[in-house]
Amino acid sequence: MSKEELRYAIFSRWVKEKIVTIEIDGKETFQVATPLDFWPDAPTDVVSPEELFVAAAISCYGVSLSGVSKKFHAVFTDFNITGVGILQKRELGWEFAQITINAKIFVPTASDKKKMAKVAERAHTYCLVANSMKCPVRLNYEIIIGPSSVPKSEGAEFRQYSSSHTDNQA
Repeated sequence: MSKEELRYAIFSRWVKEKIVTIEIDGKETFQVATPLDFWPDAPTDVVSPEELFVAAAISCYGVSLSGVSKKFHAVFTDFNITGVGILQKRELGWEFAQITINAKIFVPTASDKKKMAKVAERAHTYCLVANSMKCPVRLNYEIIIGPSSVPKSEGAEFRQYSSSHTDNQA
């Protein structure tokens, strides 16, 4: 395998009904089940493929944000990210119509805030998972000066950013 190609091998096995395992060498095995939206008897303590899909987008953004911050020498004290995936019924069945990533990034100073805006946008541009998704992945971010324990102020808005990959169509 060349440096131009990486492979990620994952094994899955049937457990029962609409539940399978995900097994990755060297990592803890976990179960995945059809969500309650499609299976009323779904176990509520087991993740669904739909949740993992959205989790892949926001976790990739998080690790990209951390990595790009280091390259740009941008300082953050903390960040938290939420994601919302919207499923819509289409001609061939259900599919994700959009994922929205909302990030709150905490920085110590005003100069860090300016630098972090560029980092937040670059991290979204470089996120290989979002780049690989068929649905648009939108980013809203807010950069806050101060510790993460500071509650979001009333009326504060997320800055919206979309890179070219957010408009991918099937």
